[in-house]
Amino acid sequence: MTRRAVVHAINDNGAGQTVTLEAHAGYPRSNVPVHQQFGLSSRAPLEGAVTHVMALGGDEADLLALPPANPSLAHMGNLASGETVLYDAVGQAVYLQGGKFVRVLAATGMTVEIGGVTVLELTSKQATLNVSLQVNGGITASQDIVAGTVSVQDHLHGGVQKGSDTTGQPQA
Repeated sequence: MTRRAVVHAINDNGAGQTVTLEAHAGYPRSNVPVHQQFGLSSRAPLEGAVTHVMALGGDEADLLALPPANPSLAHMGNLASGETVLYDAVGQAVYLQGGKFVRVLAATGMTVEIGGVTVLELTSKQATLNVSLQVNGGITASQDIVAGTVSVQDHLHGGVQKGSDTTGQPQA
């Protein structure tokens, strides 16, 4: 026996998520366990959330709910065959596009952590790398590069001489 239900509350504080729902007007049920697959967890925005609920073995005392959905929010659609998107209520998304490209849409920034340490922070204005950088190809820069206080484009050299002599170190 399966039916649609309106979700009135979502409890995501314990080992598993539970919902309070109403499948028939005037008959709310609380602490109904939500079946969630391994490796993916979400909490739908409550306003407008719905789910499907099943009476296991036909027993109305043994209910199980599918993960709540919220059709009142924009659905990330227009996907090509085989594409996948993971998204949230504010439009942030990770698109896996046809096995060729991964596209990330972030509202204000993105952080990459490895072993509990932040190694990369990205905003629309700056990328901050908190570890050493090794480049195995060329680097092209459209703006000046500054190492310490020495500009690559506008630095001076001391000890300049004529001929094949060398100069001193670059100066700030």
